[in-house]
Amino acid sequence: MPAALTDVHARLAEMDRTGVDVQVVSPWIELCPDELEPAARAAFLRLLNDGMAELVASNPDRLRVLVLLDRGDPAAATAELLRTVDHPGVVGAELPAGGPGIALHDPAWEPLWAAASASGAIVQLHPWRAGSAAGLSGMRLADLVDGPAQTTAVVVAMVLAGVFDRFPQLRLCVVHGGGFLPYQSGRFDAIAPLAPGRTGGAAPGSVLRGLYYDSLTHSPEALGWLVEFAGSGQVLLGSDYPFPTGDRSAVRTVLAARSLTAADRAAVLGGNACRLIGC
Repeated sequence: MPAALTDVHARLAEMDRTGVDVQVVSPWIELCPDELEPAARAAFLRLLNDGMAELVASNPDRLRVLVLLDRGDPAAATAELLRTVDHPGVVGAELPAGGPGIALHDPAWEPLWAAASASGAIVQLHPWRAGSAAGLSGMRLADLVDGPAQTTAVVVAMVLAGVFDRFPQLRLCVVHGGGFLPYQSGRFDAIAPLAPGRTGGAAPGSVLRGLYYDSLTHSPEALGWLVEFAGSGQVLLGSDYPFPTGDRSAVRTVLAARSLTAADRAAVLGGNACRLIGC
């Protein structure tokens, strides 16, 4: 495990170096306890999330946290969100997009969406155990294609199932610049009416513009287009620190996006986060 994931002093020093005043941290996605039995998963996640809450409570001016939820059990995930959401520094939850369990567009997950909507908690959707639909492996395809494709497919299914029509206050954040969602929005609008069971609701493109996205596009040009698509009020600074697939110059990437106005940059660099989680 990288030392940067466990050494809070090194983390704060890196924040200072890169110009980050407050950081929202979340558990390493590989800590998902898929292989455990339900009771053991609940005990593990309680221990993990309480430890994360203690960490941010000891650094209240610098850190906030997203707790990790059980992807294999909607009821347990809802209970854990309700248990932790009022802890100091807890601003929401990280939910794996994949792995074992019921699909996220299934009605079984609606209690979680209701709890998150009522509490104002952010739900960060993160790829997990994504497999290549093309049957290819290696060459970092999991990071390059499979992960973004997984979150794209999961969110599309949620839109088609009407999840966001029923829970318009749900604050769902899609990482890695939204996967392929923004770029494929027009195709989504054109083909969604043909989907079996699709009986109306808001246009998919407008639903996508109501979601939140992190800025981790690795490209000032792509970031500028993301802000143009979703609006500067829907994009949050993201770094994926400390992993090599992240962007340790995330602040500079925002500042280098020439198409962004000063107001856009201020919103992405912190204004939106402060509005959502309080600063």
